[in-house]
Amino acid sequence: MPSTPDWPALLSDALAHNPHHSARYIQLATLSDSGEVTCRTLVCRRWLPDTGTLVATTDLRSHKVRGLRRHEQAEACWYLPARSEQFRLRGSVILTGAEQGSSLREEIWEALPASGKVLFTGPAPGTPLPPGYSGPDSATPSHLPDCFALLTLQPVRVDYLNLSTSPHQRWLFEYHRGEAARRQWHARALVP
Repeated sequence: MPSTPDWPALLSDALAHNPHHSARYIQLATLSDSGEVTCRTLVCRRWLPDTGTLVATTDLRSHKVRGLRRHEQAEACWYLPARSEQFRLRGSVILTGAEQGSSLREEIWEALPASGKVLFTGPAPGTPLPPGYSGPDSATPSHLPDCFALLTLQPVRVDYLNLSTSPHQRWLFEYHRGEAARRQWHARALVP
């Protein structure tokens, strides 16, 4: 490993060594609208290494959206098993729904399997189960539902842990804001 690794390159390399779909699950910790910690598993639908952005999908009617509109900070934990690597990515979440318009939103919608698309046609997630409800309509929606949104996490702090080495390796990457000339990532090695 180079003396100061580049975290997007580390994540891209880890993903290349974890091609199975199950390696795309991330755990996302956020705050509810009342400030309580919540955590759920999401599928990372896209990794944009040029901007360091993780992209998942969500239903705008879900409880997590209310919380994210009030508290936009979140942390994703992504464990990639092939080489026992863990990335904890902290930053701000941006929600992109129908009102913002996005070609990426449309592209990801088109790539979803029919079984994923129908989930956006039923009652809102987390609401009481209606009497006699047996699941969403099995027909694939003919149009992109307004409740379908992208959830993007733009990290400003990345804690990387490699458990496959002896000794283990850990790096902390932090994005320093401020004057344009000083905006950059800083890395430091940590005790694992």
